[in-house]
Amino acid sequence: MSRLAFPFTVTALGRSAQVAYGSAEHVRQMLELLVLTLPGERVMRPELGSPARQLVFGPQDGPATVALGAALQSAVQQWLGDVLTLLDVAVEVTDDSGVLEIVVAYEVRSSGSTDEVRVRMDIP
Repeated sequence: MSRLAFPFTVTALGRSAQVAYGSAEHVRQMLELLVLTLPGERVMRPELGSPARQLVFGPQDGPATVALGAALQSAVQQWLGDVLTLLDVAVEVTDDSGVLEIVVAYEVRSSGSTDEVRVRMDIP
């Protein structure tokens, strides 16, 4: 079974790009979508998502980044626990460049391969 690829792209044949369900690429795409989706953004699944984008406009001190890391860990285990094993979540705010960086390390259950997703957001 296959799913639409993220971000949405068109193949050379003019069809929408797809990835195999549970493949390493599909798991990476689902994880990236989970990090970038705000809770309440999806109508049929209002609890899906993470508060990562809210931190961009809120306080970026130690307790806020620790809370974001805990929220991300909980969301990943709840929504993607059947396709991956979470190894580590790191949240860092670089004051000099004004960037929030989230690194999620995980193992794909279907293949046993390990990988990490890095999401960077500019802080206004």
